[in-house]
Amino acid sequence: MMVWVLIGLMACVTYANRLVFLLESIKTMPSERFNVFLSYSSYAVLTAIWAPIVLQLDLDKGFELAGNDYVIAASVAAILTVLRLPSILVVLISIGLFGTIRFLL
Repeated sequence: MMVWVLIGLMACVTYANRLVFLLESIKTMPSERFNVFLSYSSYAVLTAIWAPIVLQLDLDKGFELAGNDYVIAASVAAILTVLRLPSILVVLISIGLFGTIRFLL
C-alpha cells in the first residue's frame, strides 16, 4: 500500500512541476542560469541509463565490467556525449555499434 501512495505522490509532484510551465496564468519563466543547468539533463539521463548496465555491482566481488560489446558501445556513447552531439544521434550511433558488434561479429 505504501508503494502506491509514494507512486501517487511522485506523480503529483511531476505533474505539478510540468503544469507550472504550461499554464499561461502563471507567469513563471526559468532564468538563464536555470536553462543552462537544464541543458545538461539529457546527457545526465543518458549516462544514468548506460552506467549501471556497463558497471555491474556484485556484492561479493565489487564492480565488474559487462562484456566487450557493452564496454565499447558505452565508451563511444560517452565520447560522443562529451563532444555534445545531440542525444538522439548518440543513442542511434551507440545502438548501431552495439548491434554490429553483438550480432554481426
